[in-house]
Amino acid sequence: MSKGARQKELRRIRQLLQRRRRAILETSRGARRELGALKGQERDPEYQENAQSELADYTLYHLVESQRLELQLVDIALKRLDNGTFCQCVDCGMEIPFERLRALPFATRCAEDAALRERAALGSAWVPSL
Repeated sequence: MSKGARQKELRRIRQLLQRRRRAILETSRGARRELGALKGQERDPEYQENAQSELADYTLYHLVESQRLELQLVDIALKRLDNGTFCQCVDCGMEIPFERLRALPFATRCAEDAALRERAALGSAWVPSL
């Protein structure tokens, strides 16, 4: 890939990451408002309604946590773009192909190292990597 094509691809991925970051923040603000509203409601003594409210609290909490984790991954990818290490695998140092980065722009490992890490984390069970 030529240097110009590479720079264009990196700009495109940066824009994708920035759009995703804005979307996460917007969705997260809405979820936090919802969570705050649910917590501020008077609890009905009816068990079923209380259970539904608890389920909603639980669901929104996990949505917010998931968004927080994804936002961290996006921020790390943007920092890697800034410092010139974006396309490098953190394990082996080899270049991560743009095909992988287009699909998973916050990938920090090449597909082979990601698969090795997943297999090690799961023990003997093998699951394909992203």
